[in-house]
Amino acid sequence: MIWIAISTVICAILYRAGGMSKDATAEPTWMPMWLRQSWVRDWIIPVVIYLTCAVCRWPSDWLAAGMLLAAVLPTGGALSTYWDELFGFDNFWFSGFLVGLAAFPLIWAGYHWYWILARALVLAVLWGGWSAIVGKDTWEEYGRGAFVAATLPLMMI
Repeated sequence: MIWIAISTVICAILYRAGGMSKDATAEPTWMPMWLRQSWVRDWIIPVVIYLTCAVCRWPSDWLAAGMLLAAVLPTGGALSTYWDELFGFDNFWFSGFLVGLAAFPLIWAGYHWYWILARALVLAVLWGGWSAIVGKDTWEEYGRGAFVAATLPLMMI
């Protein structure tokens, strides 16, 4: 659980960093400019969460380890959009769901598809509900990033 907690904090910070303005006055002002790139959110968060999966539940063979790496690509892709082109607005409900579904390659690493699906549904509710309630981009992004890692134990049941 310590690894999950550490990953939750790291993902919250990275998610906010990747969505921040390049303006020096953007909150939080302590965030270095080199972290304020969208690729930080899209590609470092998947690495952090799947390394956490590997530490918490090490795969039994190379194929399973490869599936942990394979999940990085769809997760990064899912983190890169809020589906506003499809819905006409940032749909955090759908976005959260797809971020959760992006873990499906993990079924070949021994994770159960129904727990991956359950996590996807939970992420949909958490992302959509959090964004509907909070309304301040700084805290919304911290929350959405934290939820990506904090929900990992659902897949490890």
